[in-house]
Amino acid sequence: MLRNCRNLIVSFVKSLSIFALLMVATTTFAQTQKGGFVLSGKVISSEGEEPLEMVLVKLSTSSWAMTNEKGEFKITALKQGKYKYEISYLGFETVVGEVNVTKNISDFKIIMRPMGLGLEEIVVTAEEHKMGSASTIGQAAIQHLQAKSVEDMLQLLPGQVTKNPDLTNAGQASIREIDAGGDASNSLGTAVFVDGAPMSNDANMQVFSTAKHGTNSSPAQNTMNNQTTSGRGVDLRSISPDNIESIEVIRGIPSAEYGNLTSGAVVIKTKVGTTPYEAKVKIDPNSKLAYFGKGFTMKKNRGAINLSADYTKSYADRRMTYKGYDRITANGAYSNTFMKETTPLSLNLKLSYYRNLSAQKADESMRPEELLENKNQGFRFAADGMWRLNKSWISNFNYAASVSYSVQEDLYRQYQTGSAMPYAYSRVPGEFETHFIPSGYLSEYRISGKPLTAYAQLKANKMFTFKLGSNNIKVGADYNLSANYGEGMQFDIMSPPKPGDGQGARPRSFKSIPAMHQMSYFLENATELTFAGQTLNIQAGVRINTLFIDELAKRGNMTTFDPRVNVSYQFLSHENNKVFDDLSVVGGFGLASKMPTMLHLYPNPVYYDYTTYNGYVSGNPDRSLAIMTTDVINNSANPNLKPATSRKFEVGISGRINKIRGTITYFNEQYKNEYGFSSVPYWLQYRNFAKDEIPAGATPIYENGNLYYTTTPGGAQTEVAYLTQKRVVTYQMPSNENETFKQGIEYSFNFGEIKAIKTDIIVDGAWYYIKRKNVGHSFNSGRSDIYDKTSATYTDGTASGTMMNDYNTYLAVMPTGSGSITQRVNTNFRFVTHIPVLKLVFTTTAQVVWYESAQYIYEDNEGNSLFEQGVYNGKDVWFVHPEGFYDKHGNYTVWDKATMPYDRQYEALTDRTTNMSYYDKQTFPMTCMLNFKMTKEFKKFVELSFVANNILKFSNMFHKDKQGGYREMYSPIYFGAELKIKI
Repeated sequence: MLRNCRNLIVSFVKSLSIFALLMVATTTFAQTQKGGFVLSGKVISSEGEEPLEMVLVKLSTSSWAMTNEKGEFKITALKQGKYKYEISYLGFETVVGEVNVTKNISDFKIIMRPMGLGLEEIVVTAEEHKMGSASTIGQAAIQHLQAKSVEDMLQLLPGQVTKNPDLTNAGQASIREIDAGGDASNSLGTAVFVDGAPMSNDANMQVFSTAKHGTNSSPAQNTMNNQTTSGRGVDLRSISPDNIESIEVIRGIPSAEYGNLTSGAVVIKTKVGTTPYEAKVKIDPNSKLAYFGKGFTMKKNRGAINLSADYTKSYADRRMTYKGYDRITANGAYSNTFMKETTPLSLNLKLSYYRNLSAQKADESMRPEELLENKNQGFRFAADGMWRLNKSWISNFNYAASVSYSVQEDLYRQYQTGSAMPYAYSRVPGEFETHFIPSGYLSEYRISGKPLTAYAQLKANKMFTFKLGSNNIKVGADYNLSANYGEGMQFDIMSPPKPGDGQGARPRSFKSIPAMHQMSYFLENATELTFAGQTLNIQAGVRINTLFIDELAKRGNMTTFDPRVNVSYQFLSHENNKVFDDLSVVGGFGLASKMPTMLHLYPNPVYYDYTTYNGYVSGNPDRSLAIMTTDVINNSANPNLKPATSRKFEVGISGRINKIRGTITYFNEQYKNEYGFSSVPYWLQYRNFAKDEIPAGATPIYENGNLYYTTTPGGAQTEVAYLTQKRVVTYQMPSNENETFKQGIEYSFNFGEIKAIKTDIIVDGAWYYIKRKNVGHSFNSGRSDIYDKTSATYTDGTASGTMMNDYNTYLAVMPTGSGSITQRVNTNFRFVTHIPVLKLVFTTTAQVVWYESAQYIYEDNEGNSLFEQGVYNGKDVWFVHPEGFYDKHGNYTVWDKATMPYDRQYEALTDRTTNMSYYDKQTFPMTCMLNFKMTKEFKKFVELSFVANNILKFSNMFHKDKQGGYREMYSPIYFGAELKIKI
C-alpha cells in the first residue's frame, strides 16, 4: 500500500509537470491576444422583456460569458471576424446564430423564448451529431418520452426498439446492442458521466463468492441477483430522470477526455439555475412516480439554487408485489459565476441522495422466517466549473470533482433442510475435527458493502484562429479512487448458508481489500479549416491511463495508450452548389480501454471441504465424531489479467437539403479481453476412513492425525483404516474470457415538416451484426463407472467395493470458440405532429423489425466449425470433442475422437446434443408494432402527457424450432399518463 501511495504521489507530480509543459508548449502556436474588440449586450425573455440572469453566452472560439442580474454580458479580447454563438438557459429555447465583429459591439440584444409547446419548433427525438456517432436528447424529448429511468431514454437512439419501463430490475446502459442491458461487458464498458464526473461501479463487491458463483450475490435463483450490479455497469435507477436537463450518448469514438470505457459514453447534464415550481405525477398499471422541484436565483449576484425530490414505486407484476422496487431521490444544486466582467469563473456544486425503500422481499412459497433483503442508499457530491482566462497561453481552465459513498446490504435468510452433517470452517489447509450442524436450521448471510469513489479532473484549452480556420488544443489529467469499507460477506459459522462437501464459503471483510488508484492524461487537438465553401474538421487526441495495483493482485500496474481521431469533410455547402446545404463525409478510428474492477482484481479465497469421517450418532453426542479436510487457495487472483480494450472504426455521410437532413454510418468494432470468470482446474486429495470397521456401540477417537475406536471406556484403541481419495475440481477465476465483434449500419433521416398536417417524418434504424466468442478454455468434469483401483483401496488392503463413488475422475479441456451470432434489421417510422396554436404534440411510431436471427456457434480462430456429426446410442448427435483431459492424478491425455466418445469410461467428457438443428440459424418473423405519445399544454401551468406502446395489442408467441423454447415477439401492451403543474 505504501509503495502504491508513493507511486501515486510521484505520478501526480509528473502529471502536473506534464500539464504545465504542454500548456506552455501551446504558446509556440498561440497568438498573443492584446486588446481586441469587445462584444457586450443583454439577454431578455420574450415575455415581458425581463432580463435573464446566469445565461451562458458561448462563442465558437471557446470564449464565453455569464449574464448578471440585469441580463448583461461582456466578452473581451475578440479579433475581427465572424463568430458563431450559442446562448442557453434552463427552461428556455437555445438561441444560435452568427455575429460579425468588426468593432466594439455594446448593444447586442438576445431574446429568448421559454420552452413550451407554443413554440414553432420543438425537438422530441434524439438529435444526431455529425462526428463521433453521438446523439443528444433534450429536455423536451425527455418530457415527451415520459421516461422513468435513463435506460428508457436510450430507446430514442438509432437501432433501438421499444422496451416497456421496468424498474424492478437493475437499469443498465447498453450501446449498439440487440438485447439491451443483457451483456455485462457492454454495460461495464459504457461510462456514465454526470456533470463532468464519472459514476463508478468499480468498488461494488456484492457477491456471495467469486470462486463459486462469479458475480452473483446469491447462490440461489431469486430476485436478489436482479438488484445488484457487481461486475457490470452502474445502476441507472439511482438517477432521477426529471432532474436531467440533457443527455449526450456517444456511440462511436469519444473525445480523449473520456476514459475508462470501451462501449461508449452517456454524458448527463443535470438541472441548475432558475426553474418554476414544478410538480409531476406519473402513473401506469404497474408503477407510480411523484416529483417536485424548484430553482430560484438569489439577489445581489449570490447565485442560484435548484432543489428537487422524487418517489417511485414499481412492480413487474402486481400479483407478485414482493418483487417490487421503491426509490426516493433528492437533489440540490448551487451555481454562480464570479468576476463576470473580467475573467469569469463558474462554480456548480451539487449534492444528490438516493435510497430504495422496500428492501425486504418475501412470497408465499417461503417460510415465514425466511427473507430476502436488498438495501442500497448513497449520496454523491460534485463540483465543476470553468474559468475564462484569455491569456496568450490559455483560453479556459476547467475543473471537475466528485465523491460518492453508498451503503449496500444484501441479506438472505433461508431454512436449510437435510440430515445432520459435518461442517468445516477452517481458513487454513489440513485435516481437522469439527462439529455437526443440525438436520434443520435457519441460516443467514449478509453482504455489507460501503463503496467509496472519488474523482478529480483538471483540463485547459487554448483556442487560436488563423486565416483559414481555428485550432483548439486541450490538455488535462484526471484521477480516480475506488475503495470499499464494508464488513463484506458475513455469517455465523455455526449455521452456514451452503453446507455440504465441495467448495465452501467463509466470511470476508471488504475493508482488507486494497483501494484502486488510477491516473490518466490526455491531449487533444481540434482543427477546423475552411476553404472554397468546404470545411475540414479533425479532432485527434491520445489518452494514457495507469492503474496502480497492489501486490495482492499478483501482478504489476496496468497502463494503456488510447489514440483517437474523428474527421468530418464538408465538400458541398450552399456556397459551392445549389442543391446541398451540407454534404459531408465523416469517419473515425479509436482505441479505448476499461480497467478491471475490484471484484476482478481481488477475488475471494477458495475453500474446499470434504468429509473424512462422519460418525454421527443421533442423541449421543459423546459417541459422535466429525472429521473434515480443508484445502485452501488463499489468492485466486489472475496474474495474467489484462485491461479490456475496444477498437472502433466508422465511416459515413451526413447531409442537409433545406429542412431535410440525415446521416448514415457504417461501424466496425472489435472488443477484446472482456472480463468474466473462467474455470480453473485444481487437484486435491483427502483421506476417507473406513466407517464400517467401527463396531456398533464403539467410541471413535481422533488423535495425532489418526482415527481410533475403543469398545470400553479407557480400553485399548484400535486404529481405523483409510483410503486416499483424489479429485480434480474447478473454481472460478477472473479472466479475459470473451471477445466481441460488431458491425452494422445506423441511419437517421428527418424529412422535415409536411405543413398541411404539421407533421415531421423521421426515419431511423440500424442493421446490427454481433458475434461473441469465449476465448478461454472450459472444462467438463466426468464421472467414470470404472473405478480407479489405486485410490479405492484402504490402508489395510481391503477394497472399498461399492461403498465409494469415484467422483470427478476426469476433467476434459474443451476447445475455445463457443459463442453466438445475432443480427437485427429494424426501422422506426416516427410521425411527430406539432400544433403550436393548440400547444399539442403527439408522436406515432411504427416500429418494424424486418429481420432478426440468432445462432449458436462453436468454431476455431479461422471460423471452422468444431462440432462434428456422429452417432451415439443409435441416434444422430453433434459432438464437440475436448482437446484432451486430465485425470485426478494430474496426468494429461490427448483426446482420441475416433474411439473415446464411445468408450463408457470417457463418454461423459464430450459436449453432445441430439438436437441436429442446434447450431442452425434461428430466424424470427418480421414484426410491426405501433406506439403513441401525446403531450398537451394547458396555458402555461399544466401539461398532460399520455403514452401507449403496442396499442394494437399484437402478440405472437413464436416457437424456436432450432434452439427450442418459445419467445414473445412483441412487448406487452403498455399505457401510462403524466401530469405536470408549473407555477
